[in-house]
Amino acid sequence: MFLMLDTIAHYLALGIAVFLLVLGIVFVMAPEKGLAMTRHRAENLPTIMAGRYFFMALIALGVAFRGSVSDVTYVAAGLAGVAIFDALTYYRAGTSILPHIVAGLGALLVMFVAYSGGEL
Repeated sequence: MFLMLDTIAHYLALGIAVFLLVLGIVFVMAPEKGLAMTRHRAENLPTIMAGRYFFMALIALGVAFRGSVSDVTYVAAGLAGVAIFDALTYYRAGTSILPHIVAGLGALLVMFVAYSGGEL
């Protein structure tokens, strides 16, 4: 079954996902409006980014120690997506993409190893 929304928590998580997708679309289409909607300030974005990296690290640690192999696959795919999105953003800006490509390839490697059963 594709959707397994069998608890209130699942429906709440779906609501969070929809809300975050809307914010992502707003930030892509109208960054100034995204900043205004979220009350973020451009000068604070480096610190905000630190919080995002801490979050990603905690999610990766959580699935490494408590998640299933499919959880590791899913999280690694998400992290690869973030890195590739960043690489495309910097490519369009004409700046270096190498760090993001390396991060994306590393996450893809984890994803493929996990998808193949977690063993090399």
